[in-house]
Amino acid sequence: MATRNPANVIEFGKFNYGAPITSWTITAAADVSGETAPGEDMEAILECVSQKGTVIGLSDHATGGTVFTVAVENSSWTQADLEAALQALALGTAGAMTVA
Repeated sequence: MATRNPANVIEFGKFNYGAPITSWTITAAADVSGETAPGEDMEAILECVSQKGTVIGLSDHATGGTVFTVAVENSSWTQADLEAALQALALGTAGAMTVA
C-alpha cells in the first residue's frame, strides 16, 4: 500500500492553471472607459499586450477610468518592456502609460 507524501499539503490562496498567468496593472494618461469599439485606443493596447502572451481577462476600469488590469497567459513581457511598448503606441488617451 502506498504511503501519503507529507509534502502534499493543501494550501489556501493557490491557483493552478495550465500556464502561468501574469496580471499587469496599467495606468493610462486619460480616461479609457469609453474605449470599447474596434479602432479605438483599447484595441491597440490589447493588441500590443497580446504580442507576447494571450490576453485572458480585462478588469473593470478604476480611478476615473485610467487604471485597469490585463491578465495574460504565458506572458514573456517584462514590466519595463511592456511599458515602453505601450508608450511607443503614442495614443491620445494612453500616451504616458505606466505598468505595474
